[in-house]
Amino acid sequence: MSLVARQIETAGIPTVMIGVVEHALRALPAPRNVLVRFRLGQVFGEPGAQLQQRTILRATLGLLPRASVPGVIVELPYRWRRETYEAEAAR
Repeated sequence: MSLVARQIETAGIPTVMIGVVEHALRALPAPRNVLVRFRLGQVFGEPGAQLQQRTILRATLGLLPRASVPGVIVELPYRWRRETYEAEAAR
């Protein structure tokens, strides 16, 4: 995906990649990278946790205007905590 992101950037479209495996992001970084400590395949959080997913999306998109160093990796402070988000999903 980082190679695709680089190609998109050459067309003048800013990109940001989100991942859960730190060594993979470091090995082949995209122009802007966000690391979340979630499960593989669930980079935006738990299924049905809309508030959590919106929070991750906003934080990820927020990196676009402020990332000044190519290949930057920003780790978001959020952790996988099902008990926190089950109450929201029940609403």
